[in-house]
Amino acid sequence: MKKQLPIYLYGSIIILVGVFLLISEHNPFQKIKLIVGISLIVGAVFAFISAFARQRQQVQFAYHEMHALAMLVYGIALFLFCHSMESLTSITAFLFFFYAFSEILFCNWLFNLAQKVVFRIVLVRVVLGLAIGVGTVFAMNDSAFPLQIFGILFIMVGINILFYVPVMKAKLK
Repeated sequence: MKKQLPIYLYGSIIILVGVFLLISEHNPFQKIKLIVGISLIVGAVFAFISAFARQRQQVQFAYHEMHALAMLVYGIALFLFCHSMESLTSITAFLFFFYAFSEILFCNWLFNLAQKVVFRIVLVRVVLGLAIGVGTVFAMNDSAFPLQIFGILFIMVGINILFYVPVMKAKLK
């Protein structure tokens, strides 16, 4: 359990960011930017801890390290380059496109390892990657509710991280 705690924390932080975006319709832009940026930078720290706790398992290390770097760069980009709601939407869309492609590539990598994989789990991850990509396109084209759509996407990513912890744990033994 202690080894899984950073994964639970960074998955929970991502879910909380999603919930915050769902209910932040009337919050000022600076508040949204500050809360999302700081939260995901803190989440990135826990993702790095998760990655380094799994250095012997190359796949898990790379997966968590990739998430950590993406969240850290995203959080810093919000502080340095985000000056309007439109730039927040663009930067967030870039993060989700990166996540969608990386999730699909990660699944491809699992197949190429020539180890036994659970098809159902890999298929769910591929579908999740595709759903994140399609959801991002909807958020970019729906100017009325982009924050709410991004909130749902953050929740999906966070649940994915939390949901697959037991599967990774079973594979580590």
